Amino acid sequence: MPGGGQHQPSPTMPPFHVYSPFLTSDPPSYPIHEVSQFEYLGLILDPKLTLHLATVEAIRRASQGQALALSVSYSLRYFKNFSQLTPTQNLGLWKSIVLPHFLQNLRYIHSDTDIKKMQTSLNLSLARVLHLYGDHTGFLAETGISPLQLTRYVHLTQLHFRLTITRPDTLPALLFKKLNSSLPLPNFHTSTLDYHIRYATHAFKVDLQTDPLPDMTSQTPKNRERAFRNMIRKTRKGQLYIAARTHAGQPPGRKASYIRIAHDDLQRLDFFKPAQFFTHPPQPASSSSTSNSSHKLHPYPPPS
Repeated sequence: MPGGGQHQPSPTMPPFHVYSPFLTSDPPSYPIHEVSQFEYLGLILDPKLTLHLATVEAIRRASQGQALALSVSYSLRYFKNFSQLTPTQNLGLWKSIVLPHFLQNLRYIHSDTDIKKMQTSLNLSLARVLHLYGDHTGFLAETGISPLQLTRYVHLTQLHFRLTITRPDTLPALLFKKLNSSLPLPNFHTSTLDYHIRYATHAFKVDLQTDPLPDMTSQTPKNRERAFRNMIRKTRKGQLYIAARTHAGQPPGRKASYIRIAHDDLQRLDFFKPAQFFTHPPQPASSSSTSNSSHKLHPYPPPS
């Protein structure tokens, strides 16, 4: 199209114009206005790709999902054929309605501030739905909801596995291989997806050159990626203990007190699954095991 995309800055007009191919058309050009945001495949993008808007949108949708979960729980409580939902049922309802909004585009969020905002919103939402009180890290571990930063590393490492092992012939995989084969990690900008993919693989100590699942080469890519994700999930534990260290002579805080109560539960390898006492039906009141576990979700009284 003759004259299409010509750039003629003017103090009184937008800088970009598309000109008509017909000389007799009126008006002869159409201004192109720059938008402040747009949606692409469900992801809200801004001109600088900071993804702050995507974070705000995820929190907004999660808040709507939380309101829906609370409404369903409240309605079933007074329905004649149902009773009050158990903690396990409430958790399943929350995971199906609210949690996906935090995880859907988590791998693309590269700002630590945005991750913290989402984590705070997730903590408050889960606490309100399950009526939990105490340390957030404690009930996240018990309900099998891993911190978003750790989950993000799992998603990025799984994406790296897809680009290098299961689907290496796709265009994104070829571009990723070409760019990452020549540049060391410090040369990448910290806001790029390539940087965070390689940073996540270093955090999990994944070898970039070898296939960690050679015995599953005959499986479909989907099954291999799922098996790789499960393998990565079991490699990270013990962060709760590091966060709870106290200085000598100081009284233990809530986190350290929680670890003393739930010490046995925290020995399990997979923090992405709810604790055993949370998923199993309650035992009779006379059982000694019940007295140790039935109050783990409420180790502290509600704040006044």
